Formats: sequence, C-alpha cells, structure tokens
Amino acid sequence: MKRAIVWFIVSVIAYTFWLFMPHGLYPYTDQLYEASLTMERSINVISQKRSNRINPSFDPNTTGLIGDELTELTTTAGDLESKRSTTNPDMAALICHLLIRIGVKREDCVAIGASGSFPGLIVATMSACKAIGAKPLVICSIGASQWGANQIDFTVLDLFKWLTETGFEKPLLFSYGGSDNKAADFPEDIRNELRHRAKEYGFVLYEGVTFQDDLENFYQSYLSNCDKRIAAFVNIGGSLINIGRSTDAAMQTGLIKNVEILDPESMMGLMAQNKVPVLSLLNMRKLTTKYGLPWDPIPLPRASEERCKRLAKRFAAAE
Repeated sequence: MKRAIVWFIVSVIAYTFWLFMPHGLYPYTDQLYEASLTMERSINVISQKRSNRINPSFDPNTTGLIGDELTELTTTAGDLESKRSTTNPDMAALICHLLIRIGVKREDCVAIGASGSFPGLIVATMSACKAIGAKPLVICSIGASQWGANQIDFTVLDLFKWLTETGFEKPLLFSYGGSDNKAADFPEDIRNELRHRAKEYGFVLYEGVTFQDDLENFYQSYLSNCDKRIAAFVNIGGSLINIGRSTDAAMQTGLIKNVEILDPESMMGLMAQNKVPVLSLLNMRKLTTKYGLPWDPIPLPRASEERCKRLAKRFAAAE
C-alpha cells in the first residue's frame, strides 16, 4: 500500500514537471514569449516616438497606439476599449499560437490584409511572424476607425516607418481604403500629404482602379512576393476588400472554419478558395473572451516566460 502511494506521488510530480517544461506539452512556448517580448519592445519604441502626442485619457498605458476619436482620416465608428485591449503584448502571443496551430512554419509566407483601425493588432501580428520566422506580406489601407491610426502625424505609414526602423519587413503596398480605394472622402490636402509621406518613406501607395481590379492586383501582389507558400491569410480590421459584404464574415473571429460564409468577392474568400487558412482579427470582445485574455487591462501585463507557459495552456484549452 505504501509503495503504491509513493509511486502515485512520484507520478504526479513527474507529470507536473513535464507539463510545465517549455518543450513538453507546449513546445512553442519560447515562440510565444518571443512574440510577446517583441511586441512589448515595439510598444516602447512607438511610445517614445509619440510621447508628446499621447492622450492619457484615451491611452492610459501610454502605448502610443491609440489615436483620436474623430479626425479627417476617421472612416467608421470604433470601440476605444477594443482598441486598447489589442495593445496587450499577450495578443502577440495569441496570434503566434493561432498561426502555429494553422501550420505556419519558419520561412512560410503570411499574407496580411490590414486597415489603420487596429495598430495594436498590426504590431502583434508582425511580432508573431518574427517569432515564428515567417515572412509577413502586408497590404494596408490608410483609413482608420475611431481611436485607430487616424491622426495626420500617426497613420499606418508612420507606424510602419517606425517598425521598419527596428527591423520589421516593409509592407508590399499601401492603399487609401474605402469602397473605391481613391480617398474620395479625404480632403485634397490630406491626400497630397499622404502621397508625399509615402514617397518620403519609400513606400508604394496604390491608387484604386475598380474593386475587382484592386482585389486581383492585391492577390497577385501576395503571390508574386512569396517564394515559398502562403501558409495563412490574416485579416486585421474591417477593410471592405478583405472582408467583403458578408455580415456573417464580419462577425467571425479567429480561424474561419466555415469558409462557406465568406464573400467570394473578398480577399478572405479568395484565399479560402485557394486552400489558404484564414484568420480574422476584428471581433475583439469575442476573441479575448474565448482565449481568456483581459479586456482593456490597466496596466498592461509584462512579457515573461512563466506567463507564456500559462498562456500556452490557456490557449490550447480554449480549442
């Protein structure tokens, strides 16, 4: 009897030790930590760049990733708490987990279609790709919803300028966004400033043609810049060209398993038709609830190896 008890205790200890080993049940814990740490460091850089423009009422964690409520670049309504929740470095760990579960590996291409609405998700996704060693192929529209990158001195052009200065890849191209990709709703002086800034930064600014032409041109841009395989498509925000006109698709978050709901005349639909897994990052309340991330945390959690071990277990348990 005593021997049985001893063996039981030894077994429990051994199992617990194995469970919490970084390379045990969750062999990608190191990558989650790297993603989280990279995002944390990126936020520090951006915060310093924007130190004189941070409004602590909107951005109490002083991340520099929160814009204004209403500006000339604001395209749609947005939720402030949702925007702040995406500045959590844990978000980079979650996206890293999702990409790994999809099957993204080192040197794979990850096509990313983003708008300026969620700067935090852009940083998180880029950090996740860097941690995996995947190649991010980014096409980003400049328009942004409330509290996104919607200030004339804080657009996605500026965001990616700062990110490329710290070693991230340059986006394939930028567009204006909206239904026509021509910035018809932007004042002329704003359009001229955006063109000038894109040229100054060495970025390609795409002028819209028609919706179908833009969709095909963007898709071909992803393909022509990938020398291996496109292992996943990540949608960030609510850009029409990425989501299309399907309300069901707009409500989805995380890995899209029911691809039948996707608008075939959208980048998510086009990628799914070509057997590319689609990850959508838009409904943040649903995503954070499912994976157990805090909503609108103040202060932000700090990246740590122990924290990422716990996150790995939590993320796996949610699926």
